[in-house]
Amino acid sequence: MERDFATRILPALYGCCEHPEGWRSVLDEICKGAGARSAAVQIYSRRGNCLIHGWQERDSYSHEHAALHDRWINNPDNPRLTIDPSRLPSTAMSVLTDRQRFAQGSPQLAETRRRLAQIGLRGGAGLLLEFAPHRYLSLILHRRIEDADALETCDVQLLEALGPHLHMMARLSMTVQAAQAAEAALACVLDRLRAAILLCTADGDVRWHNRAAVRMTGQGAPLRIVEGRLRALSPEGRAGLRRLLATAQGAEIASATIGCDAGGQVQAVALPIDALAASTPSGMSGSGSEVALLLVDPARPPIFSTTAVMSLFGLTPAEAQLAIALSHGLSLTEYAARRGVSVGTVRIQSKRILDKTGSRRQSDLVGKLYASALGPLQGQIH
Repeated sequence: MERDFATRILPALYGCCEHPEGWRSVLDEICKGAGARSAAVQIYSRRGNCLIHGWQERDSYSHEHAALHDRWINNPDNPRLTIDPSRLPSTAMSVLTDRQRFAQGSPQLAETRRRLAQIGLRGGAGLLLEFAPHRYLSLILHRRIEDADALETCDVQLLEALGPHLHMMARLSMTVQAAQAAEAALACVLDRLRAAILLCTADGDVRWHNRAAVRMTGQGAPLRIVEGRLRALSPEGRAGLRRLLATAQGAEIASATIGCDAGGQVQAVALPIDALAASTPSGMSGSGSEVALLLVDPARPPIFSTTAVMSLFGLTPAEAQLAIALSHGLSLTEYAARRGVSVGTVRIQSKRILDKTGSRRQSDLVGKLYASALGPLQGQIH
């Protein structure tokens, strides 16, 4: 019966890999199917002979009585969290009862039972598996204090049936969470770029875009995202967008300037995503081809950070501000008027900037700023 029940809950159990918020309903099903009063899944790290609590989820009953459970058993004073190395299983996965965790008649066993009795519980059959070095996943079941001893054997059998699946699930969860963390970190970096980046299908359906794409496809822009699909406003723009989206895998990059009647323009480059096609099984990615579109608004120059320019080129604050102003097209006379200083002072600063950056003329300086690591970034780096 325990194995049949374990099989029935496997779809929901594996669903927790991607949606850990589903654990509570899974634990509720385990309690209902096994007749247990309490169930909890926990992650611990091992430091010396102690298990340090890192994360947990409980069934609904235990969640409602969390304050009481935390007072008596679910806290760092729990005797189960002190490991006796001589009683630690040699395998990566094991199911243990308190009689196996502690020596018969030991004060730790008596203290554990006393604590559980304060909250109307007994038993404590638990699965412990080491899913990474010194990191453990635990699934533990408790019975009502009036339940018979024999029921603990049923809990052990259920946990043994679930064990291999929990082991696989723990490994899958680590893979999924690592991928999600990498995706979030990459998205954070791409949101700092000046260029808009959109991942599109050949039909123009937008799979993903960074923050700059929101601004560059806003009201009055030559390109718009309408109901999840990238569209150009003008006939010429639509023709250009079709050519960009049709860029075949393995082909050279395609480029186009797309405008609209209002006068706005974006420069677009299409990059076929060969890596996605190579790593995705046939039919899994949906469309037959994927294209990354890079959009730049030529009317919006980079917004350089004064502090970053100072650090990168070894300039003073005043010199960095002047260098940035020159990159935005201001003349020395215009800059001097804005700052309320003499043109002579600005000329001296300009000469020092050229010397420090190894530039022969102002156009060389501007080229170095635009070609620097700061050029692709959008504004202040936090």
